[in-house]
Amino acid sequence: MIFYLKKRKGFIRLALENGVSLVPVITFGENEHYQQYKNWISNQWVCGRSIVGYLPLRHPVTTVVGKPIHVNQIIDPSQTDIDQLHDQYLQAVEQLYNTNKANYGFENVKLEII
Repeated sequence: MIFYLKKRKGFIRLALENGVSLVPVITFGENEHYQQYKNWISNQWVCGRSIVGYLPLRHPVTTVVGKPIHVNQIIDPSQTDIDQLHDQYLQAVEQLYNTNKANYGFENVKLEII
């Protein structure tokens, strides 16, 4: 499972500026909701769609909510403040994933945060 969070720090800055808690959240099963077709197949379809459009597959999607990370308000946060809270958030996301992955059939899937 891949999360694109390493360079995304705007939400961290906003949390610091407003003093709002950050809540780590992971959704299991959303990538299995749609089939990925090879390029040569999708090129045969108009804009990658079948006659009836995109149809989701029947697959359970489960969202797991972690413990909130309380944030003290800093009107003008420094880059160090942002980086420290970002690291704390990434650790919370990783812990939430590792705690729950076996419950939803992801025990052999490694979390990759890039």
